[in-house]
Amino acid sequence: MHIINLFQLVFRCLSIALALFYLIKKKYKIIGSLILVFVLSYLPGMANRFLGIVIDSYSTMIYLIVLLMALYLGSSLGYYDRYWWWDRTIHFLSGIGFTGFGTAIIKINPDSKKIIFLLFGFTFSITLHVIWEVLEYVSDCLTHGNAQRWQKIHASVNHMPEKAIQPAGLVDTMNDTTCCMIGAGIATIIWWLIL
Repeated sequence: MHIINLFQLVFRCLSIALALFYLIKKKYKIIGSLILVFVLSYLPGMANRFLGIVIDSYSTMIYLIVLLMALYLGSSLGYYDRYWWWDRTIHFLSGIGFTGFGTAIIKINPDSKKIIFLLFGFTFSITLHVIWEVLEYVSDCLTHGNAQRWQKIHASVNHMPEKAIQPAGLVDTMNDTTCCMIGAGIATIIWWLIL
């Protein structure tokens, strides 16, 4: 069994075990996030099976870690508010992982040059991040949530310094985007050395 298959198996079993634990505790909102994590864990395999997109093991592992960190630990258990670095770490890791996704997509055309692979991977990562930020915004609008930290009164102080010139939502979005771009840039350099 390849390491990625073992990692995915353990990851999915952990998701199911946690969902059963929260079912016993009757915490249904957390179960929903774990079900979403479980379902989304199949995305890389589905991309391979139905689209012929083979995502490398490291990008798949990072993707699974980001899923768990964002949906379960971040949203359901409140790690976004508990740790100032949580959101930025997720966006940094997603920048790395999504670059691998973009590189896998462009590899379908083997005649492309290495620079095209990497440029597409980098821009694909940034594009997915922009979609992520738009979904946070739409979620805040529909559910009156605070994913983008736009509310002035919030337990979290990690998104807005006291003397910030801009509002908290903008500071949060810019920090997230910067972290994603740094992660994507580092991943692009690593891919340059690998390819």
